[in-house]
Amino acid sequence: MGSSGRDKNELPERSLSDQAMVQLYRGELGRADRWRTRLDTTTNWAITTSAAVISFGFASPTSPHAILLVGLWMVLTFLLIEARRYRYYDLWNRRTRLMEDGFWAPKLRHEPVDPDAMRELAVELERPQISLSLFSAISTRLNRAYGPIFLVLLLAWFVKVYTYPAPPQHFREFVLRAHIGPVPGWFVTGLVCFLYALATFLFANSFLGRAPMGELRTRPRGPRRAMLSTLVRPYAVRKPRRQGAPRRVGPPPPPPITH
Repeated sequence: MGSSGRDKNELPERSLSDQAMVQLYRGELGRADRWRTRLDTTTNWAITTSAAVISFGFASPTSPHAILLVGLWMVLTFLLIEARRYRYYDLWNRRTRLMEDGFWAPKLRHEPVDPDAMRELAVELERPQISLSLFSAISTRLNRAYGPIFLVLLLAWFVKVYTYPAPPQHFREFVLRAHIGPVPGWFVTGLVCFLYALATFLFANSFLGRAPMGELRTRPRGPRRAMLSTLVRPYAVRKPRRQGAPRRVGPPPPPPITH
């Protein structure tokens, strides 16, 4: 009787806990979705600005090449804004993944809830703080969206300076053409080279460092594989799941005889 009464009391508590988790999951999923939409908005701004400045820069041979550098500066500003938004998105998305990986997945497999994931989620809810650094956020967004945009703007600026009014005879002439008003060409060329060297470094770092959790990444459960193994076998088979009771083969057993 005591055991039966305790089980009856645990059932309503479990039901209330599951309902609370449903509401929490719904709220965190809505937050992550809103911040994900804000990321797409900033990327659309960058693409639209790049297309506009390239069209204006090549509309006439007399158009100044400075318009392409203005577009580059605007895209850089959008990248910094999007990196900040991505850090907030990572916060809400991490909570969502913790609930999916530690609560819902075990529930669907009829297994106990992952206590490590629930403990980590409790820490996130108790003391929320941004874990993703600005450096990592910029590297990730360069890898996923802004790398090709910066490359197109660089090629457009180089072609504009190189072709108008005629191809230069030597590199010094190219540097002289890159001036903007009182700003000498060597300074403009050096600044562009510095920005793109920094962008190249951050882009390469996004492949070497651990990427944020993301929508399709689970929490790390073991040592990280080597980079060569990741390139050769990018879809390596995960660890086998826990096996349940052995499956019965053959006809079902006869029903028990009742008197």
